[in-house]
Amino acid sequence: MTAAALQEAALDYLARYAASSTRLRRVLERRVRRRTADRDALEVARKTIAEVIARLTAQGLLEDGRYASTRAESLTRQGRSRRWIEAKLSADGVASPLIRNALEALPGSRAQSELGAAVAFAKRRRFGPFRTPKRRSREELKALANKELAALARAGFDHRTARIVLDANSADTLLATLAEAQD
Repeated sequence: MTAAALQEAALDYLARYAASSTRLRRVLERRVRRRTADRDALEVARKTIAEVIARLTAQGLLEDGRYASTRAESLTRQGRSRRWIEAKLSADGVASPLIRNALEALPGSRAQSELGAAVAFAKRRRFGPFRTPKRRSREELKALANKELAALARAGFDHRTARIVLDANSADTLLATLAEAQD
């Protein structure tokens, strides 16, 4: 593939998706691998890809810091924990200092944004006060609460935050607690 073709492919990808420089490099390398099985051509293409990425970065079309910030905000609104976001951005090839800056730039304090994300996660999964009301025995409720607590832990939320969400009496109470924390 020529430099012009790789530049065009990169611009097409960036027009559709937000990407870090590492992610874009992986996409372009995959495209080259699909087109040729020659290892020498792949090595030449890697140099060209590096040049294309450098050119896009210089033009301001590709910026890992901006990508990390917007992705962190989006994932927080979706109910993802800071740990999960950090792992996701790291897997996308974003440098650790940029990840830290993006997480620090999230609105509110760390505890507030984490609680907001946990509430969004619980609401989406219908946990705790967002659970559909059904008649359940005390044992069933306890087992269900343990499963929900485990799911929140796997999602990266700390025990204290998960307990606040799951122990709320009602969704209204929890949302009021969240609003107070953000004020």
